[in-house]
Amino acid sequence: MKKSLSILSIFFTFSFLLSACGSQQTQQGEEVPGKEVELAGDEADETPVDTSQVVAYNPRDTVVNVNEAEINDLLRAHTSVVVNTYLELGEALMQDDAEAARDRAEQIREMLERNEQENMDLQPQAKELYTNAAHIIRQSARNLLAADTMPPIRTAYAAMAPAAYKLAKISDFNGQDLYYQFCPEALEGEGAYWLSRTAEINNPYGENDSMKNCGETVGGI
Repeated sequence: MKKSLSILSIFFTFSFLLSACGSQQTQQGEEVPGKEVELAGDEADETPVDTSQVVAYNPRDTVVNVNEAEINDLLRAHTSVVVNTYLELGEALMQDDAEAARDRAEQIREMLERNEQENMDLQPQAKELYTNAAHIIRQSARNLLAADTMPPIRTAYAAMAPAAYKLAKISDFNGQDLYYQFCPEALEGEGAYWLSRTAEINNPYGENDSMKNCGETVGGI
């Protein structure tokens, strides 16, 4: 009897050691998915962006209330690339080039989705400005990529304008002037804004030659 108990004891001890060893090997040998680190601890915002209504321009809506000390070099460099790609997207639409517009929208989407996994160590004001603007631009880029004709492409592009304008204000363009412009006839009379490198009007919403010069400068950097 004692011999049987001894054998059983050895068997259970050996089984336990094998189980513990296997568990340790799993922890060391397998890549266990970890929690994705979102920008400054925030989860990605997936709220749809409504592009059905254009709100009248109010300078207060594009005011950037961020202490200059909160805008670090990494944030400034990143937003400069985002805004420059947005400008290229608008320039593609000025040429009625849907393929180039989609290419730039895809670049913007990838930049913003990738950057949300990086921690730029943002202070509260800069964090709020960036995350809100990035959400609008990213979701609008997704809407643009889902569009198959120019009207919805231009509608999705229009939704980016106020957020792009805000990011441009904290970007580094080496003294280059940027112009915030508006055409009341764009999007079938709803009106739309855009950010441009030139004071001369070259309307990205121009569905025909008569609209290419429609617009005025309402703000700038």
